Amino acid sequence: MKRSGAVTASSSAAAEAGVAILRQGGNAVDAAVATALASCVADGCNTGLGGYGGHMVVGPVWGDPVSIDFNMWVPASAADAYRGRGGEGPPASVIPNVIAGLSNALGELGTMDWATVSAPAVELAAHGVEANATIRAAFNQVACAGFVADCFAFEPLPDDGGEPRFRFKQAALARTLEQLATNGPAWFYDGPIGDLAVRILRDGGHELTRAHWSQAPGAVTVAPAPRLRIGDATLFSAPLGTSGSASMFATVSAGAALACKKPLDTAEAVLAWATKIASAWTYRFGTQEGNCIAADGLQDWIARAIAFEQPATIPASTGHTCHLNTCDGDGMIVAMTLTHGPAWFGARWAVPGSGVIMNAGAHLLADFAPRIAGARAFAVTNMSPTIARTKDGGMLAVGCPGGRRIPTIIGLFLTRHLFGGIGLQDAVSCGRFHAESRDLATVETGRWDPSVPAALRTGFRAVAEEGPEHYYGPFTSIQRESSGGITFGLDDRWLGCSALCPELPSDSGAAAF
Repeated sequence: MKRSGAVTASSSAAAEAGVAILRQGGNAVDAAVATALASCVADGCNTGLGGYGGHMVVGPVWGDPVSIDFNMWVPASAADAYRGRGGEGPPASVIPNVIAGLSNALGELGTMDWATVSAPAVELAAHGVEANATIRAAFNQVACAGFVADCFAFEPLPDDGGEPRFRFKQAALARTLEQLATNGPAWFYDGPIGDLAVRILRDGGHELTRAHWSQAPGAVTVAPAPRLRIGDATLFSAPLGTSGSASMFATVSAGAALACKKPLDTAEAVLAWATKIASAWTYRFGTQEGNCIAADGLQDWIARAIAFEQPATIPASTGHTCHLNTCDGDGMIVAMTLTHGPAWFGARWAVPGSGVIMNAGAHLLADFAPRIAGARAFAVTNMSPTIARTKDGGMLAVGCPGGRRIPTIIGLFLTRHLFGGIGLQDAVSCGRFHAESRDLATVETGRWDPSVPAALRTGFRAVAEEGPEHYYGPFTSIQRESSGGITFGLDDRWLGCSALCPELPSDSGAAAF
């Protein structure tokens, strides 16, 4: 059966929003923006209009992939004042730029207008979304928080004998989305939401002005995506130095070299691979020069990083993110990751009357020194949306939530699938591991022979066997073959993995995996 497009997302409602846009003739970027806006409604614990980016990698049909970078930023003059402002409430928040990033992507590479691509999100906010396993768990965690009553209305659904089901509506957010549809995305930065939000942020101790808020769209950049060619595949990801792409590239490079010599999932190979991953992490985040990476020197950086053996201390950090992939019938493909911050529902406060829940982005400035570019300081994240191009002209979009573990999870998958001869779905389901120094390696329980953690204990001071919840999810991938055929890889971990991969057959409506 011929397929003309596909979407993966962290909720079925968001995926269906993207498919609706593909049905209307939109391209992969149109569908990605619609899916992201719908995710701000349906996956509001992980992202939202008050969230921050974010990286989007677009593989057009006419040339090499580009990166749309809407990474978190603060005024450079005030960057030091943001450090140590983690936690909750206005002090933990920075200027949101999800709308800025999505608007830029739509204007640069989309074909539809903002009102069209935001229509599914308006509908979801007004009429409600059935809570999936992830957001049910998130709501349980914040049940007594004040922003919940301000932003959400809940209605129970019929009992099916399992966990209680419910639908949640967001009337205030629906009104905000309608205003955006009517006035355009610039209204978010020039209108009353900015006036009120800046006043609250300033009262919370931030050195922000109304002009800073309005300047958010100017922080978005579009540039050729950093690339790494390994064998017959070329990988494209987010900007070096401010994303997790360098760690992901190092993971794949080390794994591909191992795949030439031995099966990747033997105890011996896992130990060797984990050791090199740990070296790359220690070099990148434990040395002064480690995160200075030039695109034209990426191969040299990888060689230095995976050979690094000196001890170093790396600050701990976690994060919840939202990832989606889209592709269209012409062959354009998109991978995008965005977030609310390290905890579900970001900083857990909302701009009054708007339904806009604000992010907890300030924590990023406490972990690592930001990158200064002109008057802005950009955060260092580990988001790593990635596109791979294979020798036959096929394309693969891939990504996942998971904070610090994102680059490793993506790198393990890409290596196993592209260089280890493992099928798409099996590569997603394979056991995972992670290491950032020789002090600790973690290994996923239930998916490994006991010899694997035993081998890791010979090379690391400590080894923690962890459940699938520590490896987050949902990891999703779309592979579009040069012939036009589409296959999917879906995570089978963590809270039942609610990712939906609708297909768009040319002769019928969307079907769901």
